[in-house]
Order: sequence, then C-alpha cells, then structure tokens
Amino acid sequence: MSNTIRRWECDPKLSDMVEHTGILYLAGQIPENPAANTRDQTAEVLGLIDRLLAKAGSDKSKLLSAIIFIPDMRDKLQVEEAWLAWADPKSVPARAVVEARLLSNDTRVEIVCTAAK
Repeated sequence: MSNTIRRWECDPKLSDMVEHTGILYLAGQIPENPAANTRDQTAEVLGLIDRLLAKAGSDKSKLLSAIIFIPDMRDKLQVEEAWLAWADPKSVPARAVVEARLLSNDTRVEIVCTAAK
C-alpha cells in the first residue's frame, strides 16, 4: 500500500476525509438543516457520509468504526431509528454513542467514522 496521503474537501481548518494506506478517516459530519429533529439530522449526516465514501470508491459496508455524538441521551432512540434504516446489517462497524456538547444548540448529532477503501 502507498504511503501517499490524499485529502478531500479541505478548508483552512480541516479535511472532511483523509485517506492513508487504504483507510478513510472522516471528520465529524454535522447536519446542514438545524431545524430538523434528531432522526432527520442523523439521516442527513449518514447521507453526507455516503457521499464522502463514494468519492473515495468506498461505501457504508466498509465502515470500520463510528462514533456518534449527541447532546442528550434521551435522543438516542431517534439516532438508532435512522442508523438502523441506513446501516448495512451484514457489515455493521464498531460503534459508540456519546453524550457531548455540540457545535450549536440546534446541532443534534455529529458522526465521526473510519472506513476501508
């Protein structure tokens, strides 16, 4: 495998995705629609993850791990509903759901993940 590092969707602060030795590292993805409920924000973020993985020639079946941050554990059921509708049941990654303060009060979910290419 190559030691080349490739970066996607960069700005001065971060890259949305970085590839090294066949592993894709995705920065925390947050929803663009702050008015949506937790379930819909989660579904939106999962769609953003699909889009990024596709840019590198990968997909959700190759996810290795995911860390889901939510500001209130009482919203976990909504996250689970969106996740289960989206995830490949034969290829679920290692995963954690963590309660944390997020970017704004309207941000209900942030997901960081790692995938194979």
